[in-house]
Amino acid sequence: MHYESIFELLQKGGFTIYILALCSIVSLKIALDKLIQFQGIKQSLTNNLISLLKDYVKAGQFDEYMEQLKKMKLSKFGLKYSSPLIPVIQFLFENRTLPREELMESAFTKLDKELVEYEKNLGVPATLGSITPFVGLFGTVIGIIKSFSALSLQDASNYSHVINGIAEALIATAAGLFVAIPSVMIYNYFSKKLKMQMPVFDEAIHEVVRLIKK
Repeated sequence: MHYESIFELLQKGGFTIYILALCSIVSLKIALDKLIQFQGIKQSLTNNLISLLKDYVKAGQFDEYMEQLKKMKLSKFGLKYSSPLIPVIQFLFENRTLPREELMESAFTKLDKELVEYEKNLGVPATLGSITPFVGLFGTVIGIIKSFSALSLQDASNYSHVINGIAEALIATAAGLFVAIPSVMIYNYFSKKLKMQMPVFDEAIHEVVRLIKK
C-alpha cells in the first residue's frame, strides 16, 4: 500500500489522530510559552540583579535601584518576561525594617507565590504524556476491530478493509507515542530547570538581605 504524503498516512489512523493532533498542539504551545517565560530564571539574570544591587547600595541609592527594577522588563521574540526575584527584592526593600529572620521567611513566601506562575500549566504536558498512549491504544483497538469485522465476512474483496484496519491500528499506536514522549520530556525539562534554580534564588535572597541589613 502506498501513501503519497505523511498527511495521507495520518488520515489512515482514524479519528483518534485528530484528538492526538490537538494534544500535540496544546503541548507545543505550552512549551513555547515556558521557553520564553523561563528566560527570567536564568542564573545570568539573577547575577546581574545582585551585581546591580551592590553598586546601588555602595552608592546609597536605594530609591534609584527600586526605580531601575521597575524598568527591568526584558523581551524575546517580541514576548516580555521578567525575573521572579524582582518583586521579591522590591518586597525586601519595602519591608527592610523587619527583623532579619522574619524578613527572610517572608521573602521565601513571596518567592513561592511568584514561582506559581512558572509552575502554571506545567501539569498539562505531564497529563498529556500519561493519557495520549491510551488514546492511541483506543485507536489501535478500533483498527483491530475493523480488521476482524472484515475478516469475518470471508470475502476476498474485503482484504483491503482488513489491511486498512491494521494500518489504522498501527498508526494510532505510533501517533500516541509520538505525542506522549515529547510531552513528558517538556514537563521533565522545565520542572528540572526550575528545581535547579532554587539554590540560586536561595543564595540571592540571602545576599539581598545581607546587603539591606548591612
